[in-house]
Amino acid sequence: MTMTRRSFIKNTGGALALSLVQLQWKGGMGSAEAATPFKFADVTYSGFEDVYRGKWKWDSVAKGTHFVNCWYQRGCNWNVYVKDGVVWREEQAGIYEPIDPKIPDYNPRGCQKGACYSERMYDESRLRHPLKRVGERGGGGWKRVSWDEALNDIADKMIDVMISSDGPGSVVWDQGTAQTNGGAGLAMLRTTLVLDTPVLDVNTEIGDHRPGVGVTMGKMTFCSSSDDLFHSDLIFIWGGNPIYTQIPNAHFITEARYNGAKVITIAPDYSSSAVHADQWVPVKVATDAALGLSMAHVMIEEGIYNRKFVQEQTDLPFLVRVDNGRFLRESDMKSGGAEDRFYLYDEAAKEIVLAPQDSLALGRMVPALEGEFEVQGAAGKLKVTPVFARLRQHLQQYAPEKAMAICGVDPETIRDLGRRLAKARAATCITQSNFSKFYHGIEMERAQILCFALSGQMGRKGAGYMGFPYLSVDAVGALSMATGQRSPKLALAAMGLSMAPEILKRKWKGYTTEMTMFDLGREKYKGGDSISSLLWLYNLGGMEDTYGRSEKWDPAMKRSLDAYMQEAVANGWQAKPTARPRILFEAGGNILRRFRAFDKVADRLLPKLDLMVTIDWRMSNTALNSDYVLPAAAWYEKDDITWATPLSPFSQVVTRAAEPIAEAKPDWEIHCLILKTIQRRAAERGLKHFKDRHGHERTFDVYDEFTFGGRYTEKNITEFLDLILDVSTNVGDVNWEKLKKKGFTRFTGLGNDYLNIGNATDVKPNETITAGLWHTEKKMPWPTMTRRMQFCIDHPFYEELGEVLPVHKDQPNIGGNYPLHLTGGHTRWSIHSSWRDQRHMQQLNRGQPVIYISVEDAAARGIKDGDQVRLFNDVSSAQLMAKVAPAHRPGQVTVYHAWEPFMAKGRTTYTSVTPNPINPLQLAGGYFHIHPRETEHTPGSTDRATRVEIEKIH
Repeated sequence: MTMTRRSFIKNTGGALALSLVQLQWKGGMGSAEAATPFKFADVTYSGFEDVYRGKWKWDSVAKGTHFVNCWYQRGCNWNVYVKDGVVWREEQAGIYEPIDPKIPDYNPRGCQKGACYSERMYDESRLRHPLKRVGERGGGGWKRVSWDEALNDIADKMIDVMISSDGPGSVVWDQGTAQTNGGAGLAMLRTTLVLDTPVLDVNTEIGDHRPGVGVTMGKMTFCSSSDDLFHSDLIFIWGGNPIYTQIPNAHFITEARYNGAKVITIAPDYSSSAVHADQWVPVKVATDAALGLSMAHVMIEEGIYNRKFVQEQTDLPFLVRVDNGRFLRESDMKSGGAEDRFYLYDEAAKEIVLAPQDSLALGRMVPALEGEFEVQGAAGKLKVTPVFARLRQHLQQYAPEKAMAICGVDPETIRDLGRRLAKARAATCITQSNFSKFYHGIEMERAQILCFALSGQMGRKGAGYMGFPYLSVDAVGALSMATGQRSPKLALAAMGLSMAPEILKRKWKGYTTEMTMFDLGREKYKGGDSISSLLWLYNLGGMEDTYGRSEKWDPAMKRSLDAYMQEAVANGWQAKPTARPRILFEAGGNILRRFRAFDKVADRLLPKLDLMVTIDWRMSNTALNSDYVLPAAAWYEKDDITWATPLSPFSQVVTRAAEPIAEAKPDWEIHCLILKTIQRRAAERGLKHFKDRHGHERTFDVYDEFTFGGRYTEKNITEFLDLILDVSTNVGDVNWEKLKKKGFTRFTGLGNDYLNIGNATDVKPNETITAGLWHTEKKMPWPTMTRRMQFCIDHPFYEELGEVLPVHKDQPNIGGNYPLHLTGGHTRWSIHSSWRDQRHMQQLNRGQPVIYISVEDAAARGIKDGDQVRLFNDVSSAQLMAKVAPAHRPGQVTVYHAWEPFMAKGRTTYTSVTPNPINPLQLAGGYFHIHPRETEHTPGSTDRATRVEIEKIH
């Protein structure tokens, strides 16, 4: 028989490494050669040169990308080359059309991880068959089973739980971050819809929720396109390392610099982004708020702030009461007055007036920023003053000389930063989800935005603050909620009619479309379809003594976190999960690598579960601890549409370049088969109905519901993808065949998606995308309580903790009183854990968990480069290799994320030492925009700047 490369890979699993140079027949020794009974065929390979030449021969070329969550660089167009049914290699396509010959285009897009995925998909970690655990969880014992056996067992256990007193709320899904807008992500969401099983809200738990951005702007999702940087003359890289982590986007920064922009990197260490900047500002770890507030102080005291922008776009002209610092509300002025109507002092009319709510346009009004005024309130006279005046007084404590003692930045450097920002023609702040992961990250982000608001550097070409980037095909959200067995288009129409009264009610209140969608999102969140991962682990996963002991570390807390938690739950600000977890599905993530203190989670959560199932294409640490592992098709073995971002405003595809290896199946098919099996097994057991989480009776015809009455099944995923594009409003007239052939299409608008709308801008074919233009040009109110960018937060929790105005707070001694701050970041050699154990990527770094330490700190501890060291604090410990890094500042150590625990000795990693205490501010709610909704305003992880020590292992 002829053994092809595909059959070789399929049968050996890539476990053997053949030397092709030695494949030629050399005959035997002595007379043995003559005794050979048959003639060996000539081997075509004479050396590695022929293998290389073979790369330029192929049977077919398909379009593909990688929908692992590389987030800021999300989506790259690759040509995928197939020979003999095997993906042989991939290559960047480089065919993105320029929108303007004067502006850099997006070619090429890709990174070293994507360039080796064709090897990753065939290596030893690849899952090929359904596996069932044998022995203890995590023990490494597995038995290969058939799909029918796995599906029947999983379905029966799910049915048992769904009809029990625990109900479907005890079946929980983790969607992870490697999700799509088609076969993977949408399939999981529709599965949870028809089963009424909750999904973990991953965004806040991984620390991508931008809490300071959310409380200030009323939203976290807004971002300009990467090519908009070409309009900037000043670029701050502050809170990220894009040269390192945004490989396909990095050229826009350097090209803007060639175009005359000045690039300033603010970071504790001399990062890769600092190397390529005009100026590096070394700031102490976790003190960025003090730096930002000092820059704001400079702009105000020197009178170089943008007065018109401040008056129009922010709450700084709004009046607050002198006696308690709270906003002067209409309810203070008259009986029955509104709680969300506010006042300013109009210098033109010389009187206090209600601030307009329906538009940011001021007309002839000239809001005062200074002064003290007396008003007649409903209960007597009140003295009031603008927020700006209070802020000015508040910022005195951050004069540059005082701030230097906190952040370590020279006073003249601080003044220069403030002046440059205020005087720039167009300045952009490139920041990523870094500060979100600090305990006081809220204040770091508020301080940053204050600087950009005072300077008016928002909502103009080349000017803006980068929030969370999201822009995707807009039909996905609606299709994830469409019910019934009728045509999807009819289901969507019916859903629109049912929502109309709620939409109109909010429109009558004067809500913008953006505010309406966010408010509906808040209402939907109350239903419990999404649940906060940290609240779930705190209440039901046994992590209360770890995530819930914030008062142990935070000296500002005068009561326990549990007291805040109980108050937040009692007031309806946060939802307390109550259904005990019995079945957990991992369908796109790796929770037992991702969860902070994951080893404690494994010890405490897993014994509570009747069943844990992982759907993945590779053997992750979570898969290793599961009861069943279902092999998913690789990214070149299925058809799908990725979600995207404005930074790279293209909807990208993965296409079925090759058939799934062995018994792997596309995610869409797996979800179809799970639901088909549940429906069949329920019928065979005589079960017709189950009660959902709200006590309503539902039918077990879940497969029919999922497939819209059999219209879109496991056999016609491409027709479903065509439907998604057909009912989307922001991708033009593209269909699946066109998208599949080209590999991408540029977005034509924001559409009607819940997350897209936050970008608040028009998308034009021959212009860069600039976020926030609806606010600055069309004067659309911001989706906050004040309808302005809001820097005064008079919420009870903010008042109690002294954070009504942006403030710096010292980093708590999380982990104990130890001298080193442990920081982290996205790794250059993987995207989350997907490539961490890939051989090429391991050859580009140390190949095992490594910790970066400064020259000074290493010398003081007798540590040399390559030594094995123990990382420890009061919480736990882990063993890593030391990498002595001259670019690191003393007092800072860094472990870049995503190391799989099975790569470390003792299977513990740096996350084992992070207790991840919840900041009580992130439990706040009931304050219009500060209220839980999907992706925002629930507790986030706080692993950055944990206190640690390291010692050499002798």
